[in-house]
Amino acid sequence: PGSPRSGTAGPDDEDPDAVGPGFVAGLGRDQDALTTMLQLITACHNICEYLRSNQADCNVPDEEAFHCGAFTATLLRQLSDPLAVCTGSVPAWCAQLAGACRFLFPHGVRRILHHSCNLGLSRALHHVQQRALAQHAHSPEMQRRLEGEVAVASIPRQKVRISRQRILESAAKVMNLYGGGSATLEVEYVGEVGTGSGPTLEFYAQVADLLRSSEPRLFRTGVPGGMLFPAPQDPAWLAKGEDQAAQQILERFRLLGQVVAKCVLDGRLVDILLHPLLWRAALGGAPFTRRSLRDVDPELAASMARLQEADPSTLGSLCVDFTLPGCPELPLKPGGADIPLSAENLEEYVDRVAEASLVTAVAPQVQAFRSAFQELLPLEACAIWSERELASIIAGASVLDDACWTLEHLGAHIKAQHGYSADSRCFRDLLGTMAEFSPEDRRRFLTFATGAPSLPIGGFAGLKPPLTVVKKEAPPAPLTT
Repeated sequence: PGSPRSGTAGPDDEDPDAVGPGFVAGLGRDQDALTTMLQLITACHNICEYLRSNQADCNVPDEEAFHCGAFTATLLRQLSDPLAVCTGSVPAWCAQLAGACRFLFPHGVRRILHHSCNLGLSRALHHVQQRALAQHAHSPEMQRRLEGEVAVASIPRQKVRISRQRILESAAKVMNLYGGGSATLEVEYVGEVGTGSGPTLEFYAQVADLLRSSEPRLFRTGVPGGMLFPAPQDPAWLAKGEDQAAQQILERFRLLGQVVAKCVLDGRLVDILLHPLLWRAALGGAPFTRRSLRDVDPELAASMARLQEADPSTLGSLCVDFTLPGCPELPLKPGGADIPLSAENLEEYVDRVAEASLVTAVAPQVQAFRSAFQELLPLEACAIWSERELASIIAGASVLDDACWTLEHLGAHIKAQHGYSADSRCFRDLLGTMAEFSPEDRRRFLTFATGAPSLPIGGFAGLKPPLTVVKKEAPPAPLTT
């Protein structure tokens, strides 16, 4: 699909016909029976997902209940062949089935598939070596042997210099020049000494902050969880591109698409929490519904609900016309500013508000994001992730996730070395203080220690290399006379 769709969807927001015979070729002789089975399981999964999101007290199976051990084992066997991974000869059904029925596979297995098949040869080879190192962590001899091959599996690096005074302009230039290359991007600032992961993550964090706060405004305000969804704009005004502001909006959505795709390629975390429905629109997924408006703008959705509950005889006295609420320059239909709201056209008005807010008034921005993203990374590579998983891959684990900040988690995944042990009082005091951090303190600590304001998937366990606390002796005081 080339553009977001609008309409009424049932409990299964996914299209069950997406699981066709082509997705199971090579998996068995009776492809029709297998296809029917996968379609039925997909429908059941989507019904459970719908019930979980709409009925908090509903007792339905969780995601793990849909994992298929047989498919998972078969997929892992295919991905365990280094020659197949590095020559790009992993069977096509692996990515096709994981994309059509991702719920059959655990998140970690799909992550291996992602690194092995979606990010290019050099990254696939590097991932194969890292998996081999992890599997032989308890064999020093094998570790030394594998580490000796590091030159074969290293990912090329592209260093660039950025001016702090022109972050967005420099970012756009860097992405246009080097975004599509196979090298990992590393940033250093003009006139500063630091290089490597820290300045690079700081650069992405600064780009994210500037995009969120830029004028003209790019994103809708009041979205739950601080997630990002495009603010409605006049599509005709954006399409003409005669106004500098219109050009700037589309250019910055292009930059957003490039930055997000590059972060996926390089495995960087960036503080950009894209709304799952923005991913749905960009990927051309399931249609939007009235309920989707509540997920993006609860206040506007509540206003529409109040209109539907109001006395029909009073609607005419509300002085509401067919323009988008908050955007009188955006008519919901031709001549909308001259069409008053009435009991007869109320349902049409509510449908058109939802369609304009989620589809027509954001379509040019979504298209700019999509086209820039797929210049660096095919959109098909995202099919193995759900819309919510895509948001977490970019932004990592939320600082609001208390499970990553318990004493048990911190003690298990933060290392004490070079003067400290796990029982050292200073080390234990540090962990105790970290466990009591507020969300804002967590963001500040992570930015200071790692350069990124969030943790990877898995919390501190996902940091590579692990966070390590070492003892640094104070220098001796100078002699005085």
